[in-house]
Amino acid sequence: MSLLRRGIETVKVFQEIQNPITDSDGNTWTRPAKIGTLVRAVVQPLGLLGAPSENQDGGFHTESRYRLRLINYPNILGAQSQIEWRGKRYSIEGDAMIYNGSHRTAHVDYVMARR
Repeated sequence: MSLLRRGIETVKVFQEIQNPITDSDGNTWTRPAKIGTLVRAVVQPLGLLGAPSENQDGGFHTESRYRLRLINYPNILGAQSQIEWRGKRYSIEGDAMIYNGSHRTAHVDYVMARR
């Protein structure tokens, strides 16, 4: 078994869905689903060029960022998707990073952040 597919964490994924609401310009709003799906995952701390994975601003504002790899998850998460891990909710930051160099090393990484 590949190390890329060996997740030891369990996260709850709240997939992005479309609201039945449209605004005055005709745009459909998206939001995270109300019911999540349990998925095995790899979660790794992610720092900024040597910075710790949790930044503090005078003790009032914190930001935690982690690399997330979902194991055997069939969909790509949208920008409004959310992740629940260890009792805390995280947002998806940026687009999915899709690695498709070969069949054995193909995987999708996300950055999940909590502010």
